[in-house]
Amino acid sequence: AWLLTSQDKSVRLKDINWDALHQAYLELQKIYEGLVKRRRLKLFQYHSKILHVSTDVGYVGFNKLDLVIEAIIEDIDVKKTVFKELENQVANDTIIATNTSALSITDMATSLRFPERFIGMHFFSPVHRMPLVEIIPGKQTSPETIKTMVIYAKQLKKTPIVVQDCPGFLVNRILIPYVNEAVHCLQDGFSVEQIDAVMTEFGMPLGPLSLADEVGLDVGYKVAKILESGYGSRMTVSSLFDIFCNQMGLLGKKDGEGFYIHRGKNKSVNLDVTVAIQSYITLKKGMMGKRDCLDRLLLIMLNEAARCLDEGVVASPDLLDMAMVMGTGFPPFRGGLCRYIDEWGVSTVVDRLTFFEDKLGERFTPSAALKELVSSKKSYYC
Repeated sequence: AWLLTSQDKSVRLKDINWDALHQAYLELQKIYEGLVKRRRLKLFQYHSKILHVSTDVGYVGFNKLDLVIEAIIEDIDVKKTVFKELENQVANDTIIATNTSALSITDMATSLRFPERFIGMHFFSPVHRMPLVEIIPGKQTSPETIKTMVIYAKQLKKTPIVVQDCPGFLVNRILIPYVNEAVHCLQDGFSVEQIDAVMTEFGMPLGPLSLADEVGLDVGYKVAKILESGYGSRMTVSSLFDIFCNQMGLLGKKDGEGFYIHRGKNKSVNLDVTVAIQSYITLKKGMMGKRDCLDRLLLIMLNEAARCLDEGVVASPDLLDMAMVMGTGFPPFRGGLCRYIDEWGVSTVVDRLTFFEDKLGERFTPSAALKELVSSKKSYYC
C-alpha cells in the first residue's frame, strides 16, 4: 500500500478489522516519516501521498478497481476462500494478483471463474527498499495479464522478473535452503555469530540467521516446509528449525526474539537459542573450519540455481544473477550466483559438492545441470 501511494496511485486497503487497518496506517506513516527525516521527501509530499489511501473492512468500491493485490496469510485454503469471495466483488476484467512467496499460482487459480486474469506478484521485504518483484504466471494466465503486470511493476519503480510457477518460484527456492543450511550449521557446532559473520564478510548485507529474524522465523519455516513438500528429502527442514519455531515460539524481529534479541536498533545473540542447541550439536571431524561454513552456505544456493536454470524457471543466467542481487542483496561485486560458479570453476563446485555429499547427505548431491557443464566443458558466461 505504501509503494502504490508513493507513486501517487489510489489505494483501497482492506483488512478483517479496524485494529489491523489502524496498524497498517501507522506503518505507512512510519515509512513516510522516515523518508522525511532522511530528506528523501518533503513534508507536503508526504501529506499529499498518504491521502491516496482509504481503508475499509468491506468491499465498498472494489467494483471500480483495475487491480487487487492480496497479501494475506500463507495458507492456500484461506487464500482460495478469499479469492472466491473477492471475484464476486470485482469486474470480470479486474486483475487479481497474489503476493505469495511460495504457493502455487496454478493451484490457487482453480478457485476462480476467470483464471486468465490471475497472477503472482511477489514483492520482497522490506518492500520500500527491495527493488525486485517476481511476476509468476499460472498455466491459464493470459499473455495480456503478464504484460500488464510487468509494465505496472515498472511504473512502481520496481524491477520485474517473470519466473515459472514452482514451489518457492526463483528467489525463495534458492534463498530458503540457504537459511535452512545455516540452521544445520548451528547443529554442527558453529555459533550464531560465526555463521552470520562468514556471510557478511563475503559481502552479504545480512547473515542468514539475521535475515531469518528480519523476515520472521515463522514465515521462513512455512516456506521451507512448502519447499520440502515440493522437492522432497533434499530439502528436508532442519529439526532445530522446527524446535525454534514450534516449541520455542521464536518469531524474530517482529516480536523481539529470534536468533537474536532485538531491542530497538540493538541486537544481541539469544542465549536461549545457544542453550537449546547444545544437546543437538553433532560435531563432525574436519568440518569445523570457517571455509567449510562459507562453502556449505554458498554451495546450497549454487546447486539450486543450476537446477532452476535447467528447468527453465528463469530465462537466462544473467536474469537469475540480477534477481539474486536485487532480491536478496547478494553482493553485486560478486556478479551473482552463476557468475560465481564460473569464477570458482564448475568442476571445483561439483567436487566440493561431492565432498559435502559424502559428509552430510543428499542435500549436497551435485545437480545434473552442473555435471553436464563439467562433461561438456562449458560455463554460464564464457
